[in-house]
Amino acid sequence: MKDLIGFVCAWLIFSLLAACSTSGPVSTPPAPAITPSPIPLTPASADGPALVPITLANAKDVRLLRTLPIPDFAVSSLSQCSIDFSPDGKMLAGVCYKSTTPVWDVSSGRLLFSLVKSPSHVVAVSFSPAERGKVIATGEYSGKIELYDTTTGELIRTFNTLPSAVWEIDFSPSGDKLASASFYSGGHLWDIANSEPLWNYGEKDMLRVLSVDYDPTGETIAYGTLSNGVMIVDAKTGQPIKHLPITAPVGDVAFSPDGQWLAAGSDDNEIRLWRTADYEFLKTLEGHTHYVNGVAFSPAERGRLLVSGSHDKKVGIWDVQGGQLVKLLEGHEGVVLRVAMNSAGTLIASISWDGTVRLWGVVVE
Repeated sequence: MKDLIGFVCAWLIFSLLAACSTSGPVSTPPAPAITPSPIPLTPASADGPALVPITLANAKDVRLLRTLPIPDFAVSSLSQCSIDFSPDGKMLAGVCYKSTTPVWDVSSGRLLFSLVKSPSHVVAVSFSPAERGKVIATGEYSGKIELYDTTTGELIRTFNTLPSAVWEIDFSPSGDKLASASFYSGGHLWDIANSEPLWNYGEKDMLRVLSVDYDPTGETIAYGTLSNGVMIVDAKTGQPIKHLPITAPVGDVAFSPDGQWLAAGSDDNEIRLWRTADYEFLKTLEGHTHYVNGVAFSPAERGRLLVSGSHDKKVGIWDVQGGQLVKLLEGHEGVVLRVAMNSAGTLIASISWDGTVRLWGVVVE
């Protein structure tokens, strides 16, 4: 771990320095038991308890519903994490450090299958929106990108390996392209049909890209970087359109479901919002006490809610228009990296260096 400190200090977004100085080397935590859920995590019948969409009116009632231990979880070199729901909300995939890349059934919490047989350092995962999420992509610390069939868990193909870690991936809205963010190799756009790169942004300059998100129209892609703020590029050509300066590393970027807003979480403990029509800066959201590593808009209420994950071990729920923190969710025992919401807006998923995925929501009896 001491050998990592120099690298980590330069790599502020995922710093372990504080942990090293207070508790020594990170060790693998024991696998927690699954937290019992009072109901299946799907909408129930009219005469029973229901999992309802999370809104501004009920966001303060969000609570922990289930804890999923990541199978074969083992701490490795410094790692990103990733979490994603399938388009229909029935499956959930989460990866962090080394694991066997699990895919769970959301309703029961049952492990459906693992994509790899032995623990691998997979740190990025994304379901395709096409054909109801029958394809899932993974990105490895080694620079490898792979596609899997989610009906069988079988490997479909492997892309050309990049020269540095694949930090995040995101499918185009049509599902025929895949955008990747690589720490030393910039951003790439891949053609799913032949697994070949269509363009690269920033590789020759060794642009250190930490996060990526396709806008809902499929016309632009946002990249969060270590030292260059947020870069907006044309999805067809890879040419830069707009530079949004931020002095701190940008851990995550996310477009709202209607494409009107862009959010960025950064290592100055803040979340910034822009209007995408002209990329005018709108406001800053403050409330976390450490790095903001993950941001995701809710599909409910036209993206008025934003969720966040932070180094302070908490998950935040925000009123986007009002610019206010609605609630901080506590429960993780380690740094929270990425967050996600299902398509119905009823569940928040968070993934942490504590080796767990946690599911949060509002239950009405």
